[in-house]
Amino acid sequence: MNIVKFPLLNLELKFSDIAFTIFGMDIYWYAVMIVIAIVIALLVLKIREKHFNIKFSDIIDLCIYLIPISIISARIYYVIFSLSDYISSPLEIFNFRNGGLAIYGGIIGGIITCYVFCRKRKINFIELLDYAAPSLAIRTINRKMGKFF
Repeated sequence: MNIVKFPLLNLELKFSDIAFTIFGMDIYWYAVMIVIAIVIALLVLKIREKHFNIKFSDIIDLCIYLIPISIISARIYYVIFSLSDYISSPLEIFNFRNGGLAIYGGIIGGIITCYVFCRKRKINFIELLDYAAPSLAIRTINRKMGKFF
């Protein structure tokens, strides 16, 4: 249970890290906020589609690769820089539920994925970055809200 206090307002808010539970597995607010951010980012990309020479269907295809690769690369980055924690129990490397994703790894994996995708689909990489920039800002804001919870 987390408590946020506003002493000047004589206000105290209590909330749980867990948003809900499905089949005995706790789903945390942080994960819920990330999913909401992805959905909002995709809506923004759909709205901005007419201003760029990139089809929204290509963005959906990119997300199929981008999301899992970014998660895996974030985990790899975290494990590399916390290797001493995993030497004694290497199977813990695959335990995502125990935490341990590094945003820098996700960014590196995401940029490489976008670059390779653009090369394969003959899409201008710089135009893709320009197209996606507002969505990344929205995702970052929502991620920070998830950390708050």
